[in-house]
Amino acid sequence: MKEKTEKKGSALPRKLRMFYGVGEFGQQLSLLTLNMYLLYFYTNVMGISGKAAGTLLLIARIWDAINDPMMGMIIDNTHSKHGKCRPYLLYCALPAGMFLFLTFAAPDMSNTMKLVWAYVTYIGQGMLYTATGISYTSLIARITDDPLERVGLNQSRAFISMFAAIFISAMTLPLIQAIGKKSSERVGFAVVIGVYGLLQALCYLCVFRLTRGFDRQEPRIKKEAGGSAGSEMLKSLGYILKNPLWCWLACGTMLYQTSAAITQGIIVYYVKYYLGRPDLVGIASLCSMVSSFFAIILLKVFAKKLGKAKSCALGVAVAFVCVVIRFVTHDAFIPLYLLCLLVTGFGLGLFSSLLVPSLMDSIDYGEWLHGKRNDALVMSANSFGNKLGGGIGGATLGFLLDAIGYDPNTITQAPAVRTGIFNTAIFVPLVVFAIVFCIMLVFSRYEKKLPAIRAELAERRAAAASASAAEQ
Repeated sequence: MKEKTEKKGSALPRKLRMFYGVGEFGQQLSLLTLNMYLLYFYTNVMGISGKAAGTLLLIARIWDAINDPMMGMIIDNTHSKHGKCRPYLLYCALPAGMFLFLTFAAPDMSNTMKLVWAYVTYIGQGMLYTATGISYTSLIARITDDPLERVGLNQSRAFISMFAAIFISAMTLPLIQAIGKKSSERVGFAVVIGVYGLLQALCYLCVFRLTRGFDRQEPRIKKEAGGSAGSEMLKSLGYILKNPLWCWLACGTMLYQTSAAITQGIIVYYVKYYLGRPDLVGIASLCSMVSSFFAIILLKVFAKKLGKAKSCALGVAVAFVCVVIRFVTHDAFIPLYLLCLLVTGFGLGLFSSLLVPSLMDSIDYGEWLHGKRNDALVMSANSFGNKLGGGIGGATLGFLLDAIGYDPNTITQAPAVRTGIFNTAIFVPLVVFAIVFCIMLVFSRYEKKLPAIRAELAERRAAAASASAAEQ
């Protein structure tokens, strides 16, 4: 039975605006869990070396360079009774949850088979994250054209993402340890992540149900004579790569996620070995997340007053200043360290919550440049940036841990190791924040042109609709 289609310009139902973000909970169960605990699981539980784990993460991200844009083009060319994006939330939800579980459920086996298991499950999980993640984020652009409505939908995502981040940061390790006491840490990981996988699948299925009728299905566009599906996909990819706004924002997304993967991944090592306070792991993680709540509340205020680009730049600047303070004090005063994490969380919450609406601006810009919309392909920049950045960050952290001489079997690390952990936690975000700040200033130049561009696009669509009606 064919689903009814809502008018894209109509007011969005309150239920949709409030609960669209439930899918973000599912995404964070995968993304944040992998960023924070996968390297630790590989090195301390499975017994894989930091170098081997880092190589795996890097190879998986190289594959994503092909897989993510390909998935975006597949979604853009999908025609079904459920629309373009929603079919992938329906059919990939359960496999995505299963592969998340398998990634952290490795049985005891030989070193070679451990690596085989890790490669198959991690890359498989990444491909399913791509299918569900791109579909989920692309839906926002298909639900509404209104920039502030898009910010509102992303606000819902940001709220639930914050609660997911707090829950995952504060509860995952204690739950694993509590379950692991009765058996082993390996079993603790398998049970906890198994529950996360089931919850992730349910979240995607809820979004599928919630968005019924809003993933409109455009008529099929006739292919040019002699044009194959592959050539059409390459042409679409060419349009994206010639979109300067997309290129700048994709670069900023990747750099930010690289830094996030390193800072989130190292926090366990940092608090445990550099500060010598393993009891603060949960509190430190919580402080870095909870303050983003206030940034999310003020999201529309900042977007209206400053615009998305300047708001993102402000958020990154605030985080940069906090890291400078930590560098000067060397986190010798714990309350100041926690305060810096709180303020950094506010700045990065403002920045990251406006990234997706900013990427959606590049959809409109690309349509204005080339006359073709590629919602899912453009949004594959978000998935690609998340995973490539996360993979590069995870790989870099793995290589750095080996390079500085980290020994997982030693309770007290050598002074050189502690210094290396400190330098990684401080200088990586400092450099990345400075670069991303400059990228956001470039984006602000494009943002000024967008109102006129959207007005011109509306005129084009109206003219095309009139011409189509005249032909009929």
